[in-house]
Amino acid sequence: MTNNKMQFALVLWGCLQVGSAAATEVLWLSEIPPAKSKAAEAQPAEHQHDHQSHVLPAQSAPAAAAPAKKHDHDSVIDPEGEPKGKDHAGGKQIWLRQGVSIKAAPYVATAKANESLTMIDFDGKRSALSAESDSSRLTVKADLPSVGFYDLYMEQRAIEGDSLVVQLPKVEVLWATCVAKDVDEEAVAKPIINSESPLEIIREHLPDEGCFTRLVSGDVVSFQVLSLGKPVADVPVTMVMQDGWSNTLHSGADGRVKFTLIRSYFPKWLEFKKYHVDNFLAYAEVEKEEAGAWEGKRYSKTKYVASLPGKYRPSPHDYRSYAWGLGITLFVVVFGWLAIYLYRRRRLKPYKEERLDDKA
Repeated sequence: MTNNKMQFALVLWGCLQVGSAAATEVLWLSEIPPAKSKAAEAQPAEHQHDHQSHVLPAQSAPAAAAPAKKHDHDSVIDPEGEPKGKDHAGGKQIWLRQGVSIKAAPYVATAKANESLTMIDFDGKRSALSAESDSSRLTVKADLPSVGFYDLYMEQRAIEGDSLVVQLPKVEVLWATCVAKDVDEEAVAKPIINSESPLEIIREHLPDEGCFTRLVSGDVVSFQVLSLGKPVADVPVTMVMQDGWSNTLHSGADGRVKFTLIRSYFPKWLEFKKYHVDNFLAYAEVEKEEAGAWEGKRYSKTKYVASLPGKYRPSPHDYRSYAWGLGITLFVVVFGWLAIYLYRRRRLKPYKEERLDDKA
């Protein structure tokens, strides 16, 4: 009986290993800079490379990283790492990450990313970008020429088994300023479409969305899945939130799919930050029977993986409800003390002087 249990456990473990090996790790582009622990910052420079050697560029394979360990400094991700007022700066820096855990996804590098980094502005103008190496991490710096939304695209192709895996991560960045005049916010805020991308996720902007519009918890976000600029139906799209919650829906006939941004920020009143930022990641996978050869290797099918991160803030109703609660509490306390005071005042008997006339 024990041997049968052991054999079943080994078979189950093997199946899990095969399943995990076959799964493709999602690549995505992030504006969140890598955070390091104080202990890591105190390490000498010659010591630090030993802890970052788990992320190495590959020559012909997708970016790969070892599982995060306790001593991995790059596994310490600050979800609120973005500087204040980032959207008001024209200079952007983007990092490549791998995995769907927003808090724990490691920052990685790949030698194949430099050939396919592109930025598209709201007018459809394309600009080639070059990647840099930052401690075995791929990072991209871009100076936005004017106010508005821009999309940064990366493409990576590699053979996995008998499949060609095409990773298509992108990120939407924004330069917003209240100093510039004569800016048509409606024009610059229109979503950008890459008609050359075999698979793309775009976030449909709100009807009145401008450069200063912010997504908040409770909003319904609409995505559209496109291939070469045209909608694609019945594509599974997964939304992953910062706290680990995820949901998968299939795109409709028009390629659209909608998710609600759930509230995951529940601080104490004195610790509430209305500019707190939560992040999400949307990704889609499509497999097609497209055969061919890549770098001398044959493949029988092609798998496309597209990703798009985003961010949102607490709803104004959250901190307004806190304010209302505080106001009602103060009112009850003050009213209670006043009622007690008046009650005690009414219980007091006023002093009365009485004189007795002994002759009466």
